[in-house]
Amino acid sequence: MQIYRITRNEDVYEVARENGISPIKLYEYNDMTTKGPLPNGREMLIVAPTRTYNAKSGDKLNDIARRFNVKKDALLRMNPELKGKEKLYTGQLLTVKEEGPLYGMINTNGYLFKDCRKERLISVMPYLGYVTVAAAVYKNGKISTLFPTEDAVSLIKSYGRVPMLRIYIEDMPSENEYKDFINSITVITKGGGFSGVTISSLNTKKYDKHSRDALVFTARRTLMEADLLLFAEGDAEKDTSYMEYADAGILTYDKLHRDDIPSFKDGEESTLKAFADIGESSRTFVEISSFAYCGQKFIEKSNAMQITDRHHADIINDEDKKISIASYGKKKKHEIRYENLENTKAKLELISELGFMGAAFDIGRVCTSDLMMLESMFNIILNPIITPISEQHL
Repeated sequence: MQIYRITRNEDVYEVARENGISPIKLYEYNDMTTKGPLPNGREMLIVAPTRTYNAKSGDKLNDIARRFNVKKDALLRMNPELKGKEKLYTGQLLTVKEEGPLYGMINTNGYLFKDCRKERLISVMPYLGYVTVAAAVYKNGKISTLFPTEDAVSLIKSYGRVPMLRIYIEDMPSENEYKDFINSITVITKGGGFSGVTISSLNTKKYDKHSRDALVFTARRTLMEADLLLFAEGDAEKDTSYMEYADAGILTYDKLHRDDIPSFKDGEESTLKAFADIGESSRTFVEISSFAYCGQKFIEKSNAMQITDRHHADIINDEDKKISIASYGKKKKHEIRYENLENTKAKLELISELGFMGAAFDIGRVCTSDLMMLESMFNIILNPIITPISEQHL
């Protein structure tokens, strides 16, 4: 695996030829849609195969997997152009072996939102352990569902993955409402076929420390009795004490909206190290960013890179902050900035170094290159088990 930067308006075919890889795979690995010369500074992920196979008439993916002693999920991950489908054509070039993993095992947790297509979920499934379905909200004293979840849960379980229900808490229930609130969550979770609940981030100024800690503590006891897991989200730069009562945490670090983005060392690295120092990293996911900051709004990172390709934007890679900044248009007045591949790689290396449990990402928006990098660096645990926190720990 290597991160390749365009330096002289090369196109995909030149890069593919130089690195001994199929142009089709290069397009798929990097979510590319534009043909022709690429802008200088454009990052591309290259995962070179160490063994390939040309499909013959009548070949099926399961048969090829058995022949080369690899799992079908691994074949799908190594060949993203299949998009999760198993249909092959005669002569199709498949990667059946890549460079071995460098950092051991890792759990993954993907977020499934309402606008994610079924085809996308299927194509990303080989990278997933847990799937957090963001489909419930608590507001004005009641829980509402945002979209039907039956089909998604059925699909998730058919792949042997673990479905979790994410609930947004718009209004913090009062202490005398905790019992009804948590009982309602339990009924919806059990009834929907989920294995547990993910509580959206509670470390905002909107909620006081006592209320949020008490809510999560009470929820843990009730869900434990119902044999359900509890995950809790938190901003890495804010107080996340309530996460200690959950079976697992999901840690975010949002740096793109800042005017004074710190260096990677002073920002993400020091923040994740500080969190690891309190001893909670072994049951915490770290989020991989899937957004870019364009003007005053967020857009998908893959869209940002497609815009830079289309406009031949000038791309500056800030090695210190590990972000890419692209400007385009008249007088270069439009600017996009996003966490680049170097940032993702450094973050994944920290996950390994600091003993974090795994990585979390948005299923519908995460870049294929980030997923391929994850696969190239780790063995993904596809049938994960998180041991619930014991009564004694509480």
